[in-house]
Amino acid sequence: EEEEEEEEEEERRRTTGGYGNKRLVDEEDDAEAFESSDEEPVDPSPPVPPEPTMPPPPTPPSPSPSPNEKFTILPRPDQSNIPLNAQEVRSDTNHPQWMKDMWAQRTKALTEEAKKELERKIYEGAIPPELSHAKPGNTIFVTFATHSVKDFAKNWVNAARRLKLEPHFVGALDEKMLKDLKSWNVPSMLLTGNSVLANRGAHFITAGSAAFKKMGTVKTKFVQDLLDMNLNPILSDADVVWMRDPRKYFNKGTYGKADILVSTDCIDVPGDKEDSNKCAHVNFNTGILHIRATEESKNFLQEWKTKVATSTIAWMRDQPAFNLLMHEGVRGHALEDAIKLKDASDRGKEGMRMVYYAANATVKLGVLPNWLFGNGHSYFVQWHHKKFPEDGEPYAVHTTYQYGDDGNYAWGKRERMRQAGIWTTDDVEYYEDPHAKYLVVPDVFAQVKHSNGPDGMKMKTVGYGKDDYRVAIERHFAEDKVRRETVRNLLAIGRLLNRTIILPEPRCYCDKIWNNLNGCRAPGAEKFVLPYSCPMDHIYDLPSWFRNGLKFRRPGFLADPRVPDSVRNDIIRVNVERRKNSALILEGDEDKEEVKKTNSFDIEEETEEKGGGSISSSSSHLVGDVQLPFGFTAEMAEEALKPFVSHAVLEFDYLAEEGAFCGFQTIDENKNFDQSVQTALSHYQYYCFTEPWIASDAPRSGRHPNEPYEPQVVKRHCGEMDTSMRASGKVHLGLIEHINKEEKPLKCTCEFGFRTPTPLETVASGGACTHESHV
Repeated sequence: EEEEEEEEEEERRRTTGGYGNKRLVDEEDDAEAFESSDEEPVDPSPPVPPEPTMPPPPTPPSPSPSPNEKFTILPRPDQSNIPLNAQEVRSDTNHPQWMKDMWAQRTKALTEEAKKELERKIYEGAIPPELSHAKPGNTIFVTFATHSVKDFAKNWVNAARRLKLEPHFVGALDEKMLKDLKSWNVPSMLLTGNSVLANRGAHFITAGSAAFKKMGTVKTKFVQDLLDMNLNPILSDADVVWMRDPRKYFNKGTYGKADILVSTDCIDVPGDKEDSNKCAHVNFNTGILHIRATEESKNFLQEWKTKVATSTIAWMRDQPAFNLLMHEGVRGHALEDAIKLKDASDRGKEGMRMVYYAANATVKLGVLPNWLFGNGHSYFVQWHHKKFPEDGEPYAVHTTYQYGDDGNYAWGKRERMRQAGIWTTDDVEYYEDPHAKYLVVPDVFAQVKHSNGPDGMKMKTVGYGKDDYRVAIERHFAEDKVRRETVRNLLAIGRLLNRTIILPEPRCYCDKIWNNLNGCRAPGAEKFVLPYSCPMDHIYDLPSWFRNGLKFRRPGFLADPRVPDSVRNDIIRVNVERRKNSALILEGDEDKEEVKKTNSFDIEEETEEKGGGSISSSSSHLVGDVQLPFGFTAEMAEEALKPFVSHAVLEFDYLAEEGAFCGFQTIDENKNFDQSVQTALSHYQYYCFTEPWIASDAPRSGRHPNEPYEPQVVKRHCGEMDTSMRASGKVHLGLIEHINKEEKPLKCTCEFGFRTPTPLETVASGGACTHESHV
């Protein structure tokens, strides 16, 4: 399903979850550090007339447990004297002004004609033929799609078929999508109410658009229809990938007693594993949602649909409305337990996760674990399933917490899925194009071999002590400088030789989020392992890669089983001379003194044996098929590589320093290339650190007498907006220049990335490119 492009202002307003008492920022002292970081801000709403709420049903007697039961269902909690919804923002509440302003934003409710269309039932005693493959009582897998996300719908269908998730169904939200689904033989129908999406203007619906709100009404209406048919839908957005069949898990133990199961935006995996409400303040995410056809669920669906359709609050889409309604009748953020375990030590175990009373205690709600039903952070940033495989293979992942989409396409979501190897909709030619030729630098020759940590301690990873953020940001910028230089040179040589580049695996030491960082990690994920393999949207302006037509493949492309062996094994290795007196040591190098220097410009004769083997991964000691000097030019490369033009892969071992490649033959060629990659290689991100900010007495935090809380992250940490700092020359991207100052207290506790490589036009005329081999 389409979601909004993540924007700075919205990102800094959202929470990510916390690690209980391990937090570096106290929740009450710094609310901004715990505002939701996914696309749906659910803490906001101005004074509006009260909407009807669901009357609490009579409290049933407490059931008597049988001797073999491990849990019992508790009576519904008393609903008298319940305070106002803690998630609702009103003019008289103690919330930041920006939050009140957000709740004050208005849009038109649906027209009466649209409301009537949404009340028209598709079920009038007989199941429609499009749903005849599902029988009453069945669990059915469902997603929704407009034509603008047809690739994601196909990826969803591919996973459903591979896992035999039957029955399944895709609700078409426009005629074009319906036509595609029929051509794929996918059960589908044009959903009633879809006309509200007509003439929406944008190709790709983002959550900031009015069409997104309208789409929510169509979806909730269809779910209501499914429940009327006595079907039990497992709903997921089209940007969800299923990896295991969840039905047994959903029906096991306590979850089998829930009316509704929902995923979470919480990124605190250790806290969520405790199953003790450490994620209570974080949004539920309706991207994965299982609703059983109980009377309680049906009543809730009516309330949910009405809330979305009638609210004039601009951002009151289906997910915020779900969160708001679930917290009606709740004392604070934490829902009340609906289950009592016979043995309290079982809590959190499979089959023993807590189920809660929600929505005025009218429904029983289970919250799915964030490592098994991953979000965009726990899966694509923490890579929890790879770092801790003992916790189990995920059932599904939802591509939230990403930054690379725009109004034309969900670039960021797709590239994350490609990078993780779970995107299945590319044509065969994407992997087996007989005309494609590739260019690669092995991962280890685009990654820095860092010196030991503080006090000589050996550190491959970075900890989460009070000073470890310094190690993390220094490594983060050093890593990026090498990676960005390598990728720029790859792009240039790829253009010269008409080859598609394969990106090296990006290794990051600081998380990307528009918020404070605790130990260089997002609040709530303070203990995830650094470094991590970072998504492209963390380090590049991803949409511009596609706008500019740059030819590339994801990291690890050659290891994909869909790539033919004839490509994977047809490799020519190119050794590039290292810059003299360079202090840079790469992960692929052994001891610096032993790194082989190649000072001659040699071309070996091609033999029948050339081209075998796989990508090198350890050392530049491997003798290449071609030797190039430091500072080689386009003309040199063309001449040296002419005998190998037919080979599938050229592997360079060193492009990591400025001047390794000295550019094209003319000034205009260099200038044109620089202009074509400038935006793609640019990326701005601030990194504001909690530790030195607290050590500086946390200015502008609202903790001190007569001091207002400053919601803007950089202004809170540095006293002025980052735009002002950049304009006045106080920011130099990619350099550590603020946190290491001698001043006490520090005036600024942020650093800023990223520095773009020196343009080839400038490099070509510099001292490094007066190599004697050029003459």
